[in-house]
Amino acid sequence: MGSKKYKYGFVLGGGGARGFSHLGAIQALIEKAIKPDVISGVSAGSIAGAFLASGLTPNETLELLKNKGVFNFSKIHFPISGLLSLDGLEKEIDNNIQFKNIEDLPTPFIVAVTNLNDGVIEYKSSGPLGRTVLSSSSIPILFKPVEMNGIQYVDGGVIDNLPIAPIIDDCETIFGFSIMPISKIKRFENLIQIAQRMFQVSISKQAENNKKLCDYVFEPKGLRKFDILDGSKADQLFEIGYNEVKKTEINL
Repeated sequence: MGSKKYKYGFVLGGGGARGFSHLGAIQALIEKAIKPDVISGVSAGSIAGAFLASGLTPNETLELLKNKGVFNFSKIHFPISGLLSLDGLEKEIDNNIQFKNIEDLPTPFIVAVTNLNDGVIEYKSSGPLGRTVLSSSSIPILFKPVEMNGIQYVDGGVIDNLPIAPIIDDCETIFGFSIMPISKIKRFENLIQIAQRMFQVSISKQAENNKKLCDYVFEPKGLRKFDILDGSKADQLFEIGYNEVKKTEINL
């Protein structure tokens, strides 16, 4: 022990609005004197990770994001173009985080994004923070791809929804946070629901393998009933994540 670059690595998975549970889970870990030395995040996990890696606390991040409408798309009608916009997310990050590039963050941070042109996953540890997190969070079909350096990017969860790969060899202990359980849906009301369901189904299997590689995996009970595009239950989701980790015995 002690020969690895980092003591604790946090891997934050994607799951839309359920990402608020990441903040609660991490708050409970901090109360157990466990803080991340490196964070790897995708989609909602990249949003939570960006704020935490910048030095903000889970509670501060919750307060900043919960009333901003980020991931609160469940009640709106599909626009004519067939694509929603997440541009407000990039603005929130740029306005509330003083560090503009990933490599400038106090806590090392890696963002998983899907390169749509080449059909491959990329793990970004440098580059514009807001734009990269926006790319990582743009669920295909629902949200517009994001262009960076002439390449179109979408949600990294398409290929890797629990991005342990970039930190697995560098950490003594890895904590995984998985927030994409699949619930039963009796009836689909619109194209948004179908698109988000296809996304959920496509990523579920690959994340299972990555869970086995983590030393600890937190999958808060009760997340199934929360829509991944309904950001109105932030406080509830925070509590679910917090309580799940609080009751978990961790032996390090």
